[in-house]
Amino acid sequence: MTTQRIEVSLLFCLEALLAEKSVTRAANRLGMSQPGMSNALSRLRELTRDPLLVRTGRGMELTPRAVELTALVKTGLLVLEDIFSDPRPFEPARAEGTLTVAMSDSMALLLGPQLIGRFDNAAPQLCVGIQRLDHTNLFALMAEGRIDLAVGYATSVPEQMYASDLLVQSLSAIRSARHPRIQDRLTLEAFIRERHVLTAAPNVALSWAESSVAEALKSRNLVRTVGARVNSILLAPEIVSASALLCTMPTWLARRSEAALELRLHEVPVNIAPFKTTMVWHERTHRQPLHQWVRAALREVVHEVCADFGHRDGLPLLA
Repeated sequence: MTTQRIEVSLLFCLEALLAEKSVTRAANRLGMSQPGMSNALSRLRELTRDPLLVRTGRGMELTPRAVELTALVKTGLLVLEDIFSDPRPFEPARAEGTLTVAMSDSMALLLGPQLIGRFDNAAPQLCVGIQRLDHTNLFALMAEGRIDLAVGYATSVPEQMYASDLLVQSLSAIRSARHPRIQDRLTLEAFIRERHVLTAAPNVALSWAESSVAEALKSRNLVRTVGARVNSILLAPEIVSASALLCTMPTWLARRSEAALELRLHEVPVNIAPFKTTMVWHERTHRQPLHQWVRAALREVVHEVCADFGHRDGLPLLA
């Protein structure tokens, strides 16, 4: 076989087929028609002299040869990227296009304005979109190129993803200053007795903070009484201010509304470790100069925000 018979586009098709183990999903990933991807698979089978994908009782699976090819294909794509990349030094001022960042509501509030301000000054031709972080199909959207960077809580990421910690946050319980039953100290008994506002993003049962509280209480055979559920943590301080409900949230976010909404902050009466906020990106953008610059810019914004808070107890700390 001669390599002159091989089209570069087949390498991208092969990478998608090996990653998705599905002709339909591979076609969607590359924006191709299903018949077009089927034809590509037929040609790849001919060129490799291997079925690559076989049907089993668990669906389509990779052949042993296909498993061997997975790392080689990734290396080949990186080599192609190096060959055809722009040799000129990256200049943010010349960057064009659209960049999409998915963030939790709280991180969008904390980092979004400063991040867009930085881009507006350094890369005025770049359009930045910030959308709500949705974990249900996040990694698929990143693989498809519909999301370039994600910022939030991540326990683990797939093999083709990269992750880097940005900051650490602690939690506080908040109540109205006019709460009829809690005055100076929030005891565990009162924490259990009172009703709570629970927060979680769409399609998620509980936020990481809420899950941590629930697990800590469960270890003592205790549960909270739910008075309200909201899918944006930004709404919770307003609800707490207007009611006798409690809420557990990042301390920096609670302090932001403490004076204006007449809130009182308390230490959560169960042991909860501070949690990390992480940025996640796909391997397709790992070596691209624009995205490397964006990730560095985000980290600089985090440093600036943390410096502004002065590292006071309970506010974001650098990871």
